Amino acid sequence: MKKINYNLAVRRKIDGRAFALTLAVLLLALVMLNGITLWNLARLQSQDRAEKTAIGSISQKMAAMNQRTLEQRNEIAAWQKAWNPQLAHANALIMRKCFSYCARLDFLERVCGAGMRVRQLTILNEPAGRITMAVSAMAQNQLVALYKKLLPYQLVIAQENQSAESYQASLNFRMEDEKK
Repeated sequence: MKKINYNLAVRRKIDGRAFALTLAVLLLALVMLNGITLWNLARLQSQDRAEKTAIGSISQKMAAMNQRTLEQRNEIAAWQKAWNPQLAHANALIMRKCFSYCARLDFLERVCGAGMRVRQLTILNEPAGRITMAVSAMAQNQLVALYKKLLPYQLVIAQENQSAESYQASLNFRMEDEKK
């Protein structure tokens, strides 16, 4: 058998080419990784700059819109201040001249029960005007029921007549403005 002797005091000989090749591969990998990292950082910075630019332009547009809205509100307030007296006067004139005939006629239809006939009707062109009407009924209790319903409206019985088959009355009452 052959005996192997190791001398630990003697230096081992390192293969220079293999070491240089390994070192070159490691350095190349390190340079590539650093290059990729720098490229990614540069790309992220350019995206951040693009986003900041977009946000800046949007914020400038929002500030311009807010300024325009403020100007429009001030303009509307100035127009309202200028037109409010004229509008109030126009509305007062309109309120004096308009009211719902339909609402008054519906009221009269509800108040006058079955068997009542309205022979004549006069409605004044005022919001709280007087209504004059001539009615006829088959029975006197129907007229009395109508009187009771119209009492809250300042009822004035102008004339009452009785004929062979009906009872007639001329009534006058004030109906308040239905818009109130």
